Amino acid sequence: MKGTPVKTFAMLVVALLVAGPVLAQPAGAVTPPAPKAAGTATVEARVDQRITRMHQQLKITSEQETAWNAFAQVMRTNVTSTDEAYKKRSESLATMTAPDNMTNFAQIEQARAQGVENLATSFQALYNTMSDDQKKAADAMFRHYGNHGAAHKQTSK
Repeated sequence: MKGTPVKTFAMLVVALLVAGPVLAQPAGAVTPPAPKAAGTATVEARVDQRITRMHQQLKITSEQETAWNAFAQVMRTNVTSTDEAYKKRSESLATMTAPDNMTNFAQIEQARAQGVENLATSFQALYNTMSDDQKKAADAMFRHYGNHGAAHKQTSK
């Protein structure tokens, strides 16, 4: 399945930051939130680290800061809302009926899809302000994430 580099990247950012650990749980597993040990990065801290790293790699200029900040805020909002939705799901999973479980999961996935669309839109606005060198760097970065996902799917069969 081919997508634009922006959409591919956006979907992978959200998936890698949030869904992996949650979806790996066995069916019916209810995992209480882990206590935060000293030095353990929160979801918010991890996304902020990712944002900082991307800012540096893409060499965002002062003229691009407004578009960059909008993109970064969408990343933060998506990760926070998805994390909260999965925590809420985890807390009530033990008492959900099978249809409730499926409906809840569908609602989460619909919200995630909307978040990815918002992320793609905000990144497109930023991408439109980039120099050719920045676009090349962004394209290479997105391909890297896209190849990681494809390699994972091939090895997990």
